Amino acid sequence: MDVASYVVWLIKYYLPAMVANASPVLVKGRIAIDRGRLFIDGRPVFGNHKTWEGFTIGVVNAFITGSAIGVVLRDPWIQVLSLAAGVSSMLGDLAGAFIKRRLGIAPGKPLPIVDQLNFALATTILYIALRVEDVVGRMDFVALTLLLILILHVATNSLAYLLGLKDTWW
Repeated sequence: MDVASYVVWLIKYYLPAMVANASPVLVKGRIAIDRGRLFIDGRPVFGNHKTWEGFTIGVVNAFITGSAIGVVLRDPWIQVLSLAAGVSSMLGDLAGAFIKRRLGIAPGKPLPIVDQLNFALATTILYIALRVEDVVGRMDFVALTLLLILILHVATNSLAYLLGLKDTWW
């Protein structure tokens, strides 16, 4: 594997989603996406920690990141993909929260693997659905990326905890 090619691929296709996933801790959202509604099991749909402000900053920051990458790589399509990756990343995070609530896991409590990969899996599914050839044709890169994200997610969450941005290290 050519490491330089992989790094460019990773930046192009997954950095916007990673930025989106990391961005919600930068805001203290007040408007819960589920508006306090309960699901049929009597538990919150997502929980009050999943906010529109967090969702929005994730999507905006993914787009800004993708726009910069698109300019550097002279590929305007990356801007469009980064916007879609931002939305899919945030939807993946919501799906993880939904699963955790169904399992009775409180907000902020860990669900290993789901917590680390929900956003990246959602973005990968988006790329497959859009038939993004650079992703569909490089499942070796996708597998390596998911492993790398798993490791980086734990490291960056620990750093956010040490900086006082998160209440837990996971």
